[in-house]
Amino acid sequence: MTLSNSFTRFNQLHLCTIAGLLISSLGFTANAQAQWQLINESSQLNFVSTKATHIAEAHTFTKLQGSVSDAGKTTLTIDLASVETMIPIRNQRMGAMLFEIATFPTAEFSAQIDLGTLNQLNVGAMQDMLLKGELSLRSTTIPLSANVRVTKLEGNRVQVQTLKPIILNANSLSVVEGIEKLRNVAGLPSISHSVPVTFSLIFRQ
Repeated sequence: MTLSNSFTRFNQLHLCTIAGLLISSLGFTANAQAQWQLINESSQLNFVSTKATHIAEAHTFTKLQGSVSDAGKTTLTIDLASVETMIPIRNQRMGAMLFEIATFPTAEFSAQIDLGTLNQLNVGAMQDMLLKGELSLRSTTIPLSANVRVTKLEGNRVQVQTLKPIILNANSLSVVEGIEKLRNVAGLPSISHSVPVTFSLIFRQ
């Protein structure tokens, strides 16, 4: 083999290697972009607190992050400091006394979703699902199930919303002490230990 032929063969192998790396890189990028990402400004997570036996009030969290991986793993992260009760001092007290945000700034719900069913939906189509997962709040993690309806929207988006409220129990989440602190500082006769939670989440691919 002549020096010229060897050089030509080297160049061909070099080009093939570069092309292979580029294709692999593009494939990796496509897979990364295939994830579904939560659109925070279009999503809501609400909960209801009941005080003095009969007074119910609706609250929300304004900062959420979430994604659905290519394997169907669904994660929702809640910024607990973003709790909005429409009363600033109550927001601060809830963050400090109930959620202890200085130590535990976020809560997280994770579950597995049938991504095949999700990808097969046409725009306007709906599919009811049972999400089985876990909720982590402060240092406690509990199993949690949610009956949801998934609706395919235009623009490579889906909406995931609860079909009925999820009832969280203060004892299960080890936050009774925090609720009692809130009750005492507010001078209330009672605050319910059962909290209904609903959500409407929009994801974009």
